[in-house]
Formats: sequence, C-alpha cells, structure tokens
Amino acid sequence: MHPVTRASASLTLCLVMTQVGADVPADVARMITAIPEAAQELNYEGEFVYAHGTHIDAMRIIHRADIESPAERLVSLSGPAREVVRAGDKVTCTFSDHRSVLVERRQPRDFVTLALSEPVETIAQHYVFASLPDDRVAGRAAKVISVRPRKADRHSYQLWVDASSNLLLRSAVIDGSGKVLEQVMFTQIAVGEKIADDSLVPEVDGEGYTWHTNEKQPPVPRTDEQSLQVRWVPEGFALKELHTQKRASGRKPLHHVVYSDGLAVVSVFVEEISPKEPPLQGYSTLGAVNAFSRLQDHHQVTVVGEVPQATVRRIAESVRIQADAVSAR
Repeated sequence: MHPVTRASASLTLCLVMTQVGADVPADVARMITAIPEAAQELNYEGEFVYAHGTHIDAMRIIHRADIESPAERLVSLSGPAREVVRAGDKVTCTFSDHRSVLVERRQPRDFVTLALSEPVETIAQHYVFASLPDDRVAGRAAKVISVRPRKADRHSYQLWVDASSNLLLRSAVIDGSGKVLEQVMFTQIAVGEKIADDSLVPEVDGEGYTWHTNEKQPPVPRTDEQSLQVRWVPEGFALKELHTQKRASGRKPLHHVVYSDGLAVVSVFVEEISPKEPPLQGYSTLGAVNAFSRLQDHHQVTVVGEVPQATVRRIAESVRIQADAVSAR
C-alpha cells in the first residue's frame, strides 16, 4: 500500500473509532464496563424481585467473591421452595416441589449483572447509550443508563447502577412500544460484608430426594456450516458457538448455533424429528425472551432470544438445512 494511502486509511479508521466512542459518554462506558467486574469481585447479599409478564418472583442471593472458586446461592422466597447453589462451575439445583436435585456443570443465568461479550464501543454501533436522571433503589443512590437500539430488531434496556459499588441494582428490558417486558430490582442489599460458609449451604439437604447428575460430554465443536446455514441475523450479531450435542438413545443429535451482538443473545436449535412426532410451530414468550418454531424437511427449527418476535421469526425462516449432511452427524 502506498504510504499516503496507508496514512489516509489509518486516519479514517481513527476518525471512525472516535465517532463510535463519542456515541458513549465516558462515564456511561466506565459504568457499563464496571458492572460485570463488580458482580464478580464483590461480596453481596440481598433480596430482589424478578417480574416477567404477569409473574413476580421474590428471590434472595448470596454471593461470595473468590478468584479461584466464586460461590453463590440463589433462594426462591415465593412459590415452591427452590435453591440454586454454584461453587466454581458446579451448579446444584434443589426443587422441593419435585423432590429432586440436579447437579451439573454449566453457567447459570445471571439475574443481577450484565453478560457482555463485546466492548461497549462495539455494542454502541447498534445501540445508543445515554445517562438519565439519578434515582434510588433499595435505599441506595443509583446512576441510570438508557440503552436504546438503533433499529427495531432489538429490545431497549434501562439500567440502575449503584453509585458506590457499580453493582446492578435494577434492570428492565423494554419493547419498541415502551412496555416493560421483564425487570429485576433489589429491594434490599448489603455490599462488602463477610459471607460465612454456612450462608452458602442449601436449607434442604436433598435427603430422600431423587438426584440427577448431568455430566454429559461437552458439545462437539463443528467447523462445518454447510449442513446448517442461518442466512440472516440482525446486523452486528456474530457467531459465538457452533456445535452438535449428542442426545439420549434413539434421539437425533441437537444442532445448536449461538449469535450475539455483545448484549443480546440468540440461539438456533435444529433437530431431526420422526414423522410421528408432533412438531412445535409458532411463537412462545417468557418475559423478554421470544421463541419461534417451524418445521423444515422433517427438522424442528427453533430460534430463542431476547429480541422481538419479528426478529426470531425472520431468523428461523432464514435457516436452510442439507438434510443428509445434518442427519449424518
């Protein structure tokens, strides 16, 4: 490349990066980046409500920071008694209503933080970040951040960040009409206090319960996208995972593709089903999460994500399957 051309290209890149960065106020970018760090590095204990649709669940969370093995306990305070205890990557779920315990290795859902997979500056290419007037949550001063999509193929978010600790005290997912689809809000919280070992022990020891252990082999990564093609996702969504999960005897493998724009996540599932098996077709919704299922060439295609219904449907309709290639895996 000619030196002048190279210099011009570098200048253009710097200008673009400056413009993208300018869309995110410096204090907002700092807080957004600090939220997941605070949730991981601080001890905290509190109660919060999780509202989705017409349902409201009350929960208690106890989190102890540990560089080598963080520990966390989540307890339901309404409805059937249920607990989730995480020690490192081991998750134990106790269900009193089913008298069962499930032990597995996975990353449980984070109710009280953000799971960002891209830098704020990258996410800002598809969302507009702005500060709103300060507020109070659980008796604590909070900075409020608005995150609005640049296009209608995503949801909006509103975040209340603890002014002193950077913990996420409240969050809301909002649709294009301004309706709150889902929100999480602390009603009380203590930060930085010592967490005793017995605070992380389930109240129900599981004696007499049925125990299930999910120690399946990890999904087999796939490098071949020819058998399963997703021909459309919203601009900015990038492929994060592509793998095949072996199923129980008699079941065909489940093919799973994950996309994210750094904030929202969309999963595509494809499974071959028998002609006698009734397929799922149409929409389903839980809070801010929408799903759309359709049948294609004896394959069940389901798209699930924290995006609008029209988006999951368009993604599902873009899926193309080479039946022989998929079935052979």
